[in-house]
Amino acid sequence: MQQYRALYRENRPEVFSEVVGQEHIVKILRHQIATNTVSHAYLFCGTRGTGKTTTARLLAKAVNCTDDSGGEKPCGVCENCRAIAEGRFIDCIEIDAASNNGVDSIRELRESVNYPPSVGRKKVYIIDEVHMLSNSAFNALLKTLEEPPAHVMFILATTNPEKLPQTVLSRCMRMDFRRVPAGQIQENMRRICHKHGVEITDDALALLAANADGSIRDSLSLLEQCMSSGETRLDRDLVLEFLGAVSEEFYIDLTEKVLTHNISDAFLLLDQAIREGSDVRQLMRDWMAHYRSLLITKFVRDPQDMLNLSLENIEKLKRQADRIETDEINRSIVTLARTINDARYSPQARILMEVAIVTIASGLEYGQAAEKPGRRTVQAPPLRPAQQFQSDQQSAGRQRSQAERPPAKEPASVECAEQNAAMHPAVQSPAEQSAAAGYAEAAVPETVDGRQSREQLDDLWRDAFEEAEQIKPSLNVMRRAHLAGMNAREFKLLVDSSFAQARLESERDLICGLMEKRTGRRMKMVVRMEEDDQQDRQEARSLEDIARQAEKVLGHKVEIK
Repeated sequence: MQQYRALYRENRPEVFSEVVGQEHIVKILRHQIATNTVSHAYLFCGTRGTGKTTTARLLAKAVNCTDDSGGEKPCGVCENCRAIAEGRFIDCIEIDAASNNGVDSIRELRESVNYPPSVGRKKVYIIDEVHMLSNSAFNALLKTLEEPPAHVMFILATTNPEKLPQTVLSRCMRMDFRRVPAGQIQENMRRICHKHGVEITDDALALLAANADGSIRDSLSLLEQCMSSGETRLDRDLVLEFLGAVSEEFYIDLTEKVLTHNISDAFLLLDQAIREGSDVRQLMRDWMAHYRSLLITKFVRDPQDMLNLSLENIEKLKRQADRIETDEINRSIVTLARTINDARYSPQARILMEVAIVTIASGLEYGQAAEKPGRRTVQAPPLRPAQQFQSDQQSAGRQRSQAERPPAKEPASVECAEQNAAMHPAVQSPAEQSAAAGYAEAAVPETVDGRQSREQLDDLWRDAFEEAEQIKPSLNVMRRAHLAGMNAREFKLLVDSSFAQARLESERDLICGLMEKRTGRRMKMVVRMEEDDQQDRQEARSLEDIARQAEKVLGHKVEIK
């Protein structure tokens, strides 16, 4: 019994003529192979599913192809081509840098390049997700990458070329893979459906291509999901059902309720869609696409080809777009884009979408809240360095009266004051607190209140644990911690369980390295339980209150040590 293979594996190109949407790269590689001017190192960049690894294998086939008939290489049928396609060619080594990112793995690679190929003409190393290599691994690879033996070729593939050192980029021939146009994706899916005896409508093809977002692999994964139902005919309604999406009428109706500030009915409409099995994150993406459609209909006279919608729906869009200002459309798109990004890390995506509905219907900016009556935000005056503070204290002398002393500084906000108290408890002197608080201002620029500072810290920590999960999937425990604050010497994490605390402590070096990569300095990691941290804050506030009361009675500055 033949083993089942996924559509994207079954339809993987075997020769250059089968590659879809990357004609500019195929043209260069064909010429280099025909003139025997292939480079020793390539860097393939581009978004997921655009053919980077597939093209790397085709290039490995071409330099090892044994077909001497004078035709184009690779032929796809000789023994070497078949062996590479089946993953059993000993001289084509594929390395996943996400799981082999240490310097030891690169040292082993460096030693193996000295041995000549066993079967083929060239030994080809394909390093996928190369941006995941550590700095020490990149440094170990540099010399070999610049001057490899004549029988060796390197092909590096990445979705994030900006994370590669400039020294690596300068040693490779870079090729950027583009998102595949929707028309070519549709023709590719149409061919595959015909091959499998499945009828599919143009509307269904257009919907699948739009959701693939330029990725051939994603388009075939979505098509396979629809074909797995056993239906012999796929139309737009069936595809919407399989994708967990809804029709365009839903978004017209939802936008209409938001326009009329009818939040209650908007919530009920969302609830009905979710009860019918729609995916919340897909609803967010499609609602943002609906606002994009409204924007296009405002400026494009005949938007049918751009929007892939029926004339009936186009007319509905135009009528709705005439009633919405451009600024409101822009604000709604920004709100949904940020909500979609936040929903990637949250198990409560529905709540985030409901907040987005309220935000858009209320005409607020993303993250903006109505100011409570009687509440005033106090901006902090500029902080002075610790050395200047000590100098001022010494020159003034202890004889200066209480009335002559400068007024106490107010924190920028309640949240910011709590954050500073958490990082610099009352066991520090006022001079140390001033210096530490000054660094916090410098480390988080353009911070006026605690809200903005909190967002920046959350973004920094989110970026760190995303990379950590790619290095070690078990480090998803980092999602249970949050970055409470940091200063020049340390950063503090708060967790909700002793298990999470012990797990983070065991990976201290890795986490400190990730933070150093983002902040530019090596800091100590402090991991605390949330309940212990809250108790310390209360004790610190009590000590501060006692000190202030003592100052009023004694008429002297009281330092807590």
